Amino acid sequence: MTQRIVVIEHEAGTDARRLGVWLEAAGAQLDVRRPYEVVDARGDVSAEAALARLPGLDELRQPGVGLLVLGGQAGPVDDERNPWFPAVRELLVASAAGEFASLNVCLGGEMLAEALGRPVVQRAVPQVGLMTGTLRAEAADDPLFSSVPQEFPVVLWHGLQMELPEGAVHLVDGTDAPVQAFRVGRAWGTQFHLEADAPLLRGWAEAGDGLPDGLTVDGVVGPVADAEPELEAAMTPVARAFVELLAEE
Repeated sequence: MTQRIVVIEHEAGTDARRLGVWLEAAGAQLDVRRPYEVVDARGDVSAEAALARLPGLDELRQPGVGLLVLGGQAGPVDDERNPWFPAVRELLVASAAGEFASLNVCLGGEMLAEALGRPVVQRAVPQVGLMTGTLRAEAADDPLFSSVPQEFPVVLWHGLQMELPEGAVHLVDGTDAPVQAFRVGRAWGTQFHLEADAPLLRGWAEAGDGLPDGLTVDGVVGPVADAEPELEAAMTPVARAFVELLAEE
């Protein structure tokens, strides 16, 4: 049986990119859902149509099916502009309760934390660019992160940061945003971007509202491009382990 991963993409330019490639290389099929594409005559997202694009619990409970929630510019409770967000958070509560497996990246991880009652906090200065994550002792037997190096490069781009939910297993720290990855039940949340390669990052930098003071587009993108072999070596085991986890169901 082929494993299927339902991917929730919150906005254009935030696709699964290399993470999607790694998941497919591990044998999974990606089923990408884009609720933001459903707009009315005024250009506003149609809440009813957007919700119809999301997977339901019955679908996600099927053997071999998992969920990947990607990042975006919005905050995790920015529900007015993203009317499908409450439904996504409800799905993540079910994943944390063990009903299906999910991997939730940056905004996705923040949504998981919020769904579990731990609000995100605003950073004084956004974290942008290549930094170093550190594997914690608690990750030694984690199904996804146990094969990750003790120290590994991570790509960060966030102005909010998540806090550790009650009962969560803290898997990765490092940087001054200490909760870089955690697990609750069968739900994993990361603050760092597994998917963001140099071209994707350049698109964010050139299309965004400006980088933090002292940073340039090339200064952000260049180190990520240079670290591509190390990034791939560290993160492909996570993608492969997620697919293997679904295969065991």
